[in-house]
Amino acid sequence: MTERIEPMDDLHSLRAGIVRFGPYRVVEQLAGGGMAEIYLVRAPSERLFALKLIRADRSDDAEFREMLVDEAKIASRLAHPNIARVIEIAEHDGQVGLILEFVDGIDLIRAQRVLRERGVPLSIEAAVALWIGVLEGLDFAHNVRDEAGALLHVVHRDVSPGNIMIDVDGRPRLVDWGIARAKNRAAHTDAGHVKGKFRYMAPEQISGLAVGPAADLYSSAMTFWELLANARIYDEVELPQLMLKVSKADVPDLDRARAGVPRGLLASWRAATHRDPERRPRSCLALADDLRGLGILRDGDRVREELAGIAIAARVSDGKRGYEKAVRRVKSLASADLEGALLRALESPDRVERVDTGENGLLDADALGARTRMSRPLRPA
Repeated sequence: MTERIEPMDDLHSLRAGIVRFGPYRVVEQLAGGGMAEIYLVRAPSERLFALKLIRADRSDDAEFREMLVDEAKIASRLAHPNIARVIEIAEHDGQVGLILEFVDGIDLIRAQRVLRERGVPLSIEAAVALWIGVLEGLDFAHNVRDEAGALLHVVHRDVSPGNIMIDVDGRPRLVDWGIARAKNRAAHTDAGHVKGKFRYMAPEQISGLAVGPAADLYSSAMTFWELLANARIYDEVELPQLMLKVSKADVPDLDRARAGVPRGLLASWRAATHRDPERRPRSCLALADDLRGLGILRDGDRVREELAGIAIAARVSDGKRGYEKAVRRVKSLASADLEGALLRALESPDRVERVDTGENGLLDADALGARTRMSRPLRPA
């Protein structure tokens, strides 16, 4: 039974249910993080977008609001096939949100889970193709210019599996420029204040030093290690030791991630993870060109099919998981209803309630639907 979606006006109602944000109809929540929540929304044209909102407990934070506006200014200029675009800044009842291109796919965290479930590792060729796509997107961002032609000096600063997606066409897409640095951004990061995820950070970033494109290049290499290993890098290390290892660029070599890594790929990865940013490849594009020159990429169509298949498999898996969750919910509610009826009957022996049951003693689904409003799943099937 589907609940009719009605427009509501206040932010509290938005977070409590399915409503509208300006002209956009909110379909469901997709994700939530430390700073923001992401919703799937539908425009009047019926086209799907993503809506990024500051979390309710952060909505009065002026710095977070500035960061959201900054992200829009930066990412709206990043028109590249491997970058998810910011479409516009939207405002509803004083709440600012970003309307983002909706990437129909999964992030690399989810992709790795699918690979583990299938018991089939990502091929080295597909992993290299994905890394090249990420590097090309980063290089575009690093060289984007403003209206006057001046470099914006954009650095993502949070390149990690959660911020790289694979769409259903098998294309890598960079998302979430929320802590990106640009020359003219309003919300500046104080010296020594570290943002991002520790295990993927370049040594200069975790030390609180100034970061440039070489830091994004380093982080992309750490993510590539995980693609080959299908495991988290430094996973066995506690936080204090982790931070020390990252600050020293004490990284496990690539041949520990996967046996049979070509010698040229191993050399390129070692160069990308050098502790000194000046000794890494001169740009993300230069590294991408080096990787192409290794001759690992031979069948682009097959690689796209492999990557697209992971995204589609995740959708099927999520659908199955959502169904199983709904079944468990029905069983739980049915069990609770039967137990309650028995307790009430014991308390009042002369008054017996009738409880409709189906097979296996469970409540009939129609009867249960009349009693209970089923909640929507958070993830699309």
